[in-house]
Amino acid sequence: MKDCEKRQAIRRRGAFPVNLESTRGITRDFSSSGIFFETDQSFAPGHTINFTIVLEYVDPGRPVHLKCRGKIVRVESRDHKLGIAAQIKSYTFEKSNGKPAAKKVKKTTGKIKKSP
Repeated sequence: MKDCEKRQAIRRRGAFPVNLESTRGITRDFSSSGIFFETDQSFAPGHTINFTIVLEYVDPGRPVHLKCRGKIVRVESRDHKLGIAAQIKSYTFEKSNGKPAAKKVKKTTGKIKKSP
């Protein structure tokens, strides 16, 4: 089965900063269930990864941080960078001032839960 046949959501192209524990990256494409980004650091398929996507233009002057936890599904070498494909297992939104966004939403394995 091809990768595109496994996808559960529509992929969108976009270049957003990705902050990882010890490095940074940039997205190539993303969906509600997965992400592909390029970085200098190597990761291994099957491992859990924590990362934050910086949405700079959602709220002018105060970027929104999409904090994610995922599982690495593929790693590929791409023009002196590494391409990382990860399935998003859960996420929360947070404004750059460290406060939760107006409605905090946490997604876990396909089910969306709203927090108070």
